[in-house]
Amino acid sequence: MKIFDWTNYIKEDELIEVVNALNNDKIVVFPTETVYGIGGNALKVDVINKLFQAKKRDYGKPISLLVGSIDKIKNVAYVNENEEKVINKFMPGAITIVLKKKNNINDLVTAGKNTVGIRIANHNIALTILNKVDYPLATSSANISGDNNIADFNEIVSDLKDYVDIFIKGNISNDLIASTVVELNDGKVNILREGKISKRDIENV
Repeated sequence: MKIFDWTNYIKEDELIEVVNALNNDKIVVFPTETVYGIGGNALKVDVINKLFQAKKRDYGKPISLLVGSIDKIKNVAYVNENEEKVINKFMPGAITIVLKKKNNINDLVTAGKNTVGIRIANHNIALTILNKVDYPLATSSANISGDNNIADFNEIVSDLKDYVDIFIKGNISNDLIASTVVELNDGKVNILREGKISKRDIENV
């Protein structure tokens, strides 16, 4: 287990180490603009299992994906016209959009559903990591499932140290409000989790 402090800047030698760890199916904790996330290669079943075990998460609850750009969304999901409008308006940002998944995303990620939540985090550290790998990261908030989101970095390390290979310290939001989760059905906006972006904001798009 290693701890990197990127609060002031990203250290290039450590970034190489993080990317190598992810490429070798390791688990990493990193900051986003909302909360700390825990993540790994979304295309590897062993990694997904480790995430569920680390969080003590029910396998019936799906895990979202983080990608580094709008183009990368279409590598893992189908996007219609209305969904594309929402993506172009709010991403990168504190919104997770639920889309029909492509076959390269394992059913373990989606709890057997044919949809997957996808987000582009608006945070320099998260985006830098995501754009150094050629796969999405399966990501959840860095806490034990069912607990409140944690701002205290040392507490996160204490809770997850048995499963995480690298912890990255950085700046996160003070309010710890997670991303809005939205699904569009026939043009109607269905909010699955309230967050910073409101239903009206999305409907206006």
